Amino acid sequence: MKITVDLPETELSEICEITGISKKGLAIRKLLADTLQAQRRAKIAGKFLSGQWSAELKDFEASKAADRSRSQTLSEQWRD
Repeated sequence: MKITVDLPETELSEICEITGISKKGLAIRKLLADTLQAQRRAKIAGKFLSGQWSAELKDFEASKAADRSRSQTLSEQWRD
């Protein structure tokens, strides 16, 4: 689909600079795709943060505790 958008030349130059693409149409397309992706990620993150979604990570806490213990042991050995 084609659309016509009026943008100031300064904004268009900035879009090209941010995306690293010199062709105006492709730069706008990349900026739009990146923005949509960021918005989708934020929406998903919001669902996890609100508790609407969750994930069970089997043995995560035990593994984390083991890592802390190992780090502490290595730290003490280094100091001896």
